[in-house]
Amino acid sequence: MNYKFKKVLVTGGAGCIGIAVCNELKKRNINAVLFDVYEQVKNIEKKLGKGITPYYGSILDISSLREAIKGCDSIIHLAGYLGVRRTELNKLRCLEINIEGTKNVLQVAATHGIKKIIFASSSEVYGEPLKNPIKETDITQGKTVYAISKLAGEELIKAYGSEYKNLKYSILRYFNTYGPNQVAQFVIPKFIRNVLENRSPTIYGDGRQLRSYNFSSDSARATVDTLLSKKTNNMTLNIGNSSEMISLKDLAELIIEICGKKGKVKVITKNSFKNTDRTKDREIYERYCSTELAKKLIGYKPRISLKKGIKLVIDSGILMPNWATSDRDYTLDDFVNLKK
Repeated sequence: MNYKFKKVLVTGGAGCIGIAVCNELKKRNINAVLFDVYEQVKNIEKKLGKGITPYYGSILDISSLREAIKGCDSIIHLAGYLGVRRTELNKLRCLEINIEGTKNVLQVAATHGIKKIIFASSSEVYGEPLKNPIKETDITQGKTVYAISKLAGEELIKAYGSEYKNLKYSILRYFNTYGPNQVAQFVIPKFIRNVLENRSPTIYGDGRQLRSYNFSSDSARATVDTLLSKKTNNMTLNIGNSSEMISLKDLAELIIEICGKKGKVKVITKNSFKNTDRTKDREIYERYCSTELAKKLIGYKPRISLKKGIKLVIDSGILMPNWATSDRDYTLDDFVNLKK
């Protein structure tokens, strides 16, 4: 038996996963309130169709959350402070948004009769895993302040679920989601931007770091399926795509090939982390997930191959700015249309 929600508040709705989630809700005739900061909503609101209502606000402002949640019966909480360098340079800001902001969302959910909330956690909570593929029951040993903030968010969700029995929840640990509208600090949009601008993608370390990547529409479909299913109540699920493992070096080569730049652009591998946003002790060398639980509970199976997903990102024409080089929050002026 599934829920029949009519209206969902999507915090962080203007981000890579958020836009895909709102579109997935729209496909299923469920109204979405896309809640995000002004600059991000302004950039995408003209592209929104019927059934998606934009709302400007911050999860640190509980009054704007109270306004946005009116008429909603569930929440998909995706808002957060992201990025390795960004979160390490601004630790207090990361903890404030990802913990205090999440607490605000939960408080509003509890006092407005919300039936279910989805919390976006991260594969970062596992740190360097003891074994792969990682199962939800495996030890969490996050290496970064971001990972710690996400683990704190998970515990907050569980605590509210225990205190408010009518508030059901699901925790989703996303593994390397990518897609249109993703900031260029992340590896796939960063490599695409470099290659399209005839600049060599640079890899730090030996390039053999092993990853798997999941396209945003697959993550979004899993998110909405989890929201609607009663089987996932008070459960933690891995969401990713471990069917196409790839090293960073091979990923860069694949992007060069898809962009039609073979022979024109070469991968640069620096066997060092000097002058980067990572250090050797914080690098993850191999991490990928088991999605058997998600398959069992919601029939989850990724549909978009890595090659097709990269093509879809390029064809979308829009990459977000690379805010990882700055300690400020980006603005509308930072957005770049690659087709211009």
